[in-house]
Amino acid sequence: MLCIFWVPFLVLECPNLKLKPPPLCTSLVSCFLITGGIIHDVIVGSNVGSMTDEHGHQRPVAFLAYRVGQYIMEGLAPGFLFTMGGLGFIILDRSSAPNLPKLSRFLLLFIGFVCVLLSFVTARVFLRMKLRGYLMG
Repeated sequence: MLCIFWVPFLVLECPNLKLKPPPLCTSLVSCFLITGGIIHDVIVGSNVGSMTDEHGHQRPVAFLAYRVGQYIMEGLAPGFLFTMGGLGFIILDRSSAPNLPKLSRFLLLFIGFVCVLLSFVTARVFLRMKLRGYLMG
């Protein structure tokens, strides 16, 4: 079975490319945009919604509560939370460098744990706001 996958490489030769990984900033921005649903927002044309209050006036609404749907802010808020959680894990990984001073290591560990925990708790609050009985006994 594996020989089927090697047959094209007997004829073709892979180019010798020297690719560098993208900078961290570029990776984080692309992660934010993709998880934030920017492609969905562009295709569907999502916008900010509106609700009628008790006096009959139209008020802008950023979140469509208790229903599954998406406004622009509903995509960007979880995208930011996922990116912040990922950045927290990256910071936690960087804190294990061998030549790091003790204070810097402590600060990196603290900031990393805060990013991860804050993004997790905020994502749960957001899901409870979106879906009424989510994770409730």
